[in-house]
Amino acid sequence: MAKNIETQNLLKLISLLLQYPDEEIHSLHRELDIETNEAPQLAKDLKIFADYFHCNTLDVLQENYVQTFDFNDKANLYLTYSKSGEEKERGKVLAELKEIYSFAGFELESTELPDYLPLILEFVSFADEKISIDLLTRFRQPIAKIQQSLSEQNSPYATLLETLLIIIDQLTLKEVLS
Repeated sequence: MAKNIETQNLLKLISLLLQYPDEEIHSLHRELDIETNEAPQLAKDLKIFADYFHCNTLDVLQENYVQTFDFNDKANLYLTYSKSGEEKERGKVLAELKEIYSFAGFELESTELPDYLPLILEFVSFADEKISIDLLTRFRQPIAKIQQSLSEQNSPYATLLETLLIIIDQLTLKEVLS
């Protein structure tokens, strides 16, 4: 059973929006007015983020991104970092992720570590549904922790992660019910 195109597109969009905003990503603001049939909450959360994205200049978006993710350990987008820090166990998980990507035929063109959330989301938007669900389920807890931290800071990025958590829960439920 394959993920539907809408879910794949949402995962890819969230992946892009969680990256450091540059001119190309900032130009996506026109595409943020998407409708979704997945769940009303998804459309609501994406609208909240789209409003934030529309109302700010690229400079403001970049400054907020750095403050949100680069200077806040609780919102670090490297999903194994919060659990393993710089420990040896983290290296094993990173190597395992590289193997999963390679096995699925996903070529790593990024210089980011394989546990970087936008990279994982890019992969799962491409990968087989079973692999995607397994990987998203495996990292749901660290994603939820980041989302909670961002919510406590009233960050607009919290809505993107809330959308992602809803997608993960829907995919997991669909697999359980299948």
